Amino acid sequence: MSKRKPPATRPSPSQRRLLDQLTTLATTHDPDLRITARPRTGADGLVTVPISVRTGGMPHAPGGLQLKESEDFLLTLPATPLIPPQVRTSHIRFAGTPHVLQGNRLCLYLDPAREWDPAAGITPVVNRLWQWLTDAAAGTFDPATALYHPVGGVLHYTPGTPTVVVREPVSHRPTTAWLTQRTTDRLDLTSAPADSHSHRTPILPVDTLPLGAGSTLSELLAHDPLPADAASPAVLTALAASALRNPEGTAQHFVLAVRHPAAPTASPFLLVGRLQPQASHTLRRLAHRATPSRLGGLPDDLRHTSIEWCYLSDERPEVTTRRDSLRPVRAFQDCHVHIWGCGGIGSWAAEMVARAGASHLTLSDPGRVTGGLLVRQNYTEHHIGMTKATALASHLRTIRDDIRIDTTIPPPDPALLTAADQADLIIDATVSHTAPTLPRPPRPAAPPQSRPGPVRHGQPHRQPGNPHHRRPRQPHPPVHHRPHRRRRRPGQPEPRGVPRTVGRTRPG
Repeated sequence: MSKRKPPATRPSPSQRRLLDQLTTLATTHDPDLRITARPRTGADGLVTVPISVRTGGMPHAPGGLQLKESEDFLLTLPATPLIPPQVRTSHIRFAGTPHVLQGNRLCLYLDPAREWDPAAGITPVVNRLWQWLTDAAAGTFDPATALYHPVGGVLHYTPGTPTVVVREPVSHRPTTAWLTQRTTDRLDLTSAPADSHSHRTPILPVDTLPLGAGSTLSELLAHDPLPADAASPAVLTALAASALRNPEGTAQHFVLAVRHPAAPTASPFLLVGRLQPQASHTLRRLAHRATPSRLGGLPDDLRHTSIEWCYLSDERPEVTTRRDSLRPVRAFQDCHVHIWGCGGIGSWAAEMVARAGASHLTLSDPGRVTGGLLVRQNYTEHHIGMTKATALASHLRTIRDDIRIDTTIPPPDPALLTAADQADLIIDATVSHTAPTLPRPPRPAAPPQSRPGPVRHGQPHRQPGNPHHRRPRQPHPPVHHRPHRRRRRPGQPEPRGVPRTVGRTRPG
C-alpha cells in the first residue's frame, strides 16, 4: 500500500492577488519586466517568483553598481499581507553595496511599518525595485548612512542575550576590555575592571563583513574577514587567554571591532558575541595543554560552536547624537541647576532637567514622602519615610550614572542663597512667599583693573568725565505680583487658614 502524498501548499488569497497583479504588470511592461519561471510555494507558505528586469539602459556613474543588460531576481511573497514582499538574488555579486543585506537581499523598505501599504498591491514594490537599481547604478547610495552596512546590513542579535552598554572609545587595535554585569539584562563594557566580578573580554579588529558574521566560529572565520595579523590562531589565542583568567562556569564574550568601508579611520562598528560555558571550558582546557600563543587552528570540537550575539547599546559620543540635540532643552546640558521644592512640580521638573543633560543638581526640600503624595509626585512606595530631597536624589541617580546630585538646606536660609549664587539656574517650586523676595548676598568686589576692558570694534572707549561716556544700565527693581486667590461662588464664606497660592490648599 503506497503512502498518500501530502497535499500541495497553495497560495493564500493575498498571495494570489499579488500574483495576478504581477502577471498583469509583466504582460504590460514586457520586456522591461518578465516572469521567467512558474511561482513556487514552499512548505513555509512563502511564494517565490523568479523575475527578470531589463537594466541595460540605466545610467551608470563611477563608483556605482555594475549591472548587466538584464538582472534576475527572486521575488518572495509572504503568507500575510502585513509583511512586504522581499527581493533577493541567487548570487552575491552585489555584496558590499549599501542597502544589500547579507550579500543577496535588497533593502527596499527602510521602515516597513510606515512605508509598506498592503492595500497598494505589487506595483509599489516593483517601482521601489526599479528605483533601487537606478540609484545603485548611479552611485547615489551613501554607505555612511546605510544601517548596519559594515556587518552585512543586518542586526546581529540572539533572543535571550543581555544588552551590552558601551560608552568609552574603542580603537581598531587588538586589546582587552572588561564586562561587568549591572543587572540580569545589562552588561557594561569598560577599559578597566569595575569590580572584582568583571570578566576579561578580548577586542578583535575585523575588516568589513558584507555577508555578516555568521552564527558559528567556523562561519565567522570562513568569511576570512580578519587581517593577516589576526588569523584563526590569533583569535583562539585571545579567546583562550581570556577564558583562562575568567572564573569556571562562565560564558566567554568577545568584541568584534569592524572597520567601516566608507570611513576606514572612523570609530569601528561593534559586535559582541558570547560563547556558552561549555565552549569556554574547551578553550580553557586547550590553554592548559599549551600556552595560548602556541594554539593552532580551530579544533573540531569548537568548529560548530554557536555564537550568541548580544544586543549592543552603543552610546559612544563619537558615533551617537542625542535625540534632543536640536531641541530647546539642550540649554540645560552641562548646567548646575538648583531646585527648591521637590513636590508636585519640583520632583517632575528635576527629572526632566536631569534627562536634558544637566551635570549638577542641588535639591532642597525638608518634607517627607508619605503614601498620599504618590498620586501626583515623582516617588514610589520605596521612598515612603525618606525626605523628599534624598528620595528624589536616589531616583535621579538611577536615570543617569554621570550626574552629580546633592541636597541642601531649604530656603530661606542665607547659606542656600550663597550656594545658589554659583548656580546657572534656580527653579523655585516652593509655596513660600519669602524665598523669591530674599535679598541676594553681595558678590565680592571685583579687583581694580589696571587697564580698560575690551572695546567693541567700531566704538570709542567711554570713560567717566568723557561727554560720550554712557552710564551702566541699572537693573530694574524686582516686581512682586500678588498671588491670585481662588474664585469664590456668591455667598460662599472666605476659607480660613488657607495660603493664598494658585492651585494649592496646603504645602507640598
